[in-house]
Amino acid sequence: MTEKASSSDNGFQSVKPPSSNIASTAASTIASTQRHMSMPVAMNRNRPVLVRIDALGSGQVFALKEVQVTIGRHPDNTIQIVDDGISRFHAGLKRAVGGGYVVEDLGSSNGSYVNGLRLQVAELGDGDTLQLGPKACFRFSMVSDHQEQVLKELYESSVRDALTGAHNRHYFGDRLAAEIAYAIRHQTPLSVLLLDIDHFKRVNDNHGHLAGDEVLRWLTQLLRQTLRAEDLFARYGGEEFICLLRGISIHEAGLAAERVRLAVAEVPAGFERTAIPVTVSVGASSLTCCVESLPLELIGIANRRLCAAKNGGRNRVVVAD
Repeated sequence: MTEKASSSDNGFQSVKPPSSNIASTAASTIASTQRHMSMPVAMNRNRPVLVRIDALGSGQVFALKEVQVTIGRHPDNTIQIVDDGISRFHAGLKRAVGGGYVVEDLGSSNGSYVNGLRLQVAELGDGDTLQLGPKACFRFSMVSDHQEQVLKELYESSVRDALTGAHNRHYFGDRLAAEIAYAIRHQTPLSVLLLDIDHFKRVNDNHGHLAGDEVLRWLTQLLRQTLRAEDLFARYGGEEFICLLRGISIHEAGLAAERVRLAVAEVPAGFERTAIPVTVSVGASSLTCCVESLPLELIGIANRRLCAAKNGGRNRVVVAD
């Protein structure tokens, strides 16, 4: 529920500041951003960006390349933010004379705020904070090409597994919670696959740990090729990977898992001209399998079924208890 705001002399409405968790995350991200903004390199700061500074997507960079930009939950927005506190079409940004942007609230349920003041229309200046709804916060900045690239690299390093380039477990956990809330709100299916490389220790023992690392990178690339662009996968731990399938029922998740299993078994991985046969076991779960639709419950069911696949002989998919 949105808190009632009080009017101020400038026509905006004042509101209570963000929660301490959001505020501390924002302060940390802004400090990191400012450090990299002050690097002693000749720069033309003519590129407008929004840097996300709340807990969920801290550090994510959105380059504002278009004259007009919309932000909201709906995929037709220029910037889609999957957040239950954001409206389908929440706010619009329009390039102003001089290169800045004017932000307009598009009749959102939970409001838009610049530097803590609720707005209908306001101009964004370099360093201003834009908050959409109760949680999503951004810092508007004018940066150079080099600074934009540095900010993007910093964000990628925080959400990617260094070895494989897949998303990391922390990022996946944040996204899963948001995706579950979105799926429940819109009554759409959502499924998870948890897969594990069979006998991975033998790969390390027989071929060495460098070969094991190459197998993990090979599997990451295969998952990118096999899954849909809108699916999300991450390295969950060791030789385990986890996949989030939007709009997919448990039956369809089983079919997707079987495609992955067959693709892995079909062509061996390779290391230094040595073929390394690989198979995977997969457990699948869906929101329809859950009682409370909590992230831990969804993953726990997939893990239980992964264990069943392992105990059943490996190189197989289990989608039911």
